[in-house]
Amino acid sequence: MKVVILSDNRPGHYKQSLGIVQKLPECQTEWVEIQFRHKWRDNLLRGFMSVFGGMSLPVSLIRILLRWSLVPETYKSLTRLETADLILSTGSSVAAVNLLLGRILRAKTVTCRRPSPIGIRYFDLAILPMISWQNAVGKSNICKTIGVPNPISPDMLNAERERLKHELNLPNCQRIGILLGGTDRHEKITATDAVKLGEICEAVAAEMNAQILVTTSRRTPVDVVERLSSTLAYTDWCPLFIAPDAPSEIADPYQAILALSDLLIVTADSFSMVCEAASSGRPVTVLMLSEEKTRLPKRHEVYEYMEEHAIVHRCRLDGLKQHITTALTSSVSTVSLQDTETAVDAIVSLMADG
Repeated sequence: MKVVILSDNRPGHYKQSLGIVQKLPECQTEWVEIQFRHKWRDNLLRGFMSVFGGMSLPVSLIRILLRWSLVPETYKSLTRLETADLILSTGSSVAAVNLLLGRILRAKTVTCRRPSPIGIRYFDLAILPMISWQNAVGKSNICKTIGVPNPISPDMLNAERERLKHELNLPNCQRIGILLGGTDRHEKITATDAVKLGEICEAVAAEMNAQILVTTSRRTPVDVVERLSSTLAYTDWCPLFIAPDAPSEIADPYQAILALSDLLIVTADSFSMVCEAASSGRPVTVLMLSEEKTRLPKRHEVYEYMEEHAIVHRCRLDGLKQHITTALTSSVSTVSLQDTETAVDAIVSLMADG
């Protein structure tokens, strides 16, 4: 099976597509990065397909639309494609190109997440996380997942664990991985939070003889990174403090933290990071930094479902120290997300049906 993956070069979207194709059996892949001449042309193409996506469009018109919308390098990359069995994309900006290319190559079209404004009705298959189920009632082209597909799995991480311990010369002790996102209108991490989190990490490291591994994201406020770095970085008990784009001898520092950790703490703002952590086989704590009276976004409904099914636990900063102690000493088994496998099974079924 030949799969063409259309990428908008956003890491969260890239990882969803990557997770799927890595587990598709007998899969030959070709990646194409999609770049538009201007954002307004992207928007107009989406609008056009939301209205006319269900119509039979002549190939000559499709080629005109793609040539008009895309930069020459991207258009040439698409014209070089001669065959494909499946077009896969994640994200709204590549959805229209997915549908149009599928018409040219007579290939099945699959989207991860619900692309706006096109929606899912014109795709052969839409892989939708729980936050989008409400908008897909009665649709027959749906694969329902709890979170989002990703390349993380317990087997893959466990295979890397001992190699990384040896490579980094780490002692035998428990490790806590902290994955920090950023700030949105629902969640906000402040410098004050960073100070308190640093104090908790220092206390836990001393009391439990544990190590702390930290990664921040591009969305993490600069003052938060600076406060945490001043407390944690370069200490014996924090051997990994990874900031975005910082040089590292480790090929994939983020994945290394997932592999080495016995407990993962993820800020609630990043749905994709929570899903990746919940696919790891490690105990996962979703750290809620919103005001208690704040009306929480839909992703928290998914976190609540995950908590009810022993996939994650939720915690606020003031209870984090006790929660870490309980999590590291508990013998309760962890349930991992299987969203990638669910998505792969749906695609295999789609292709088998012709």
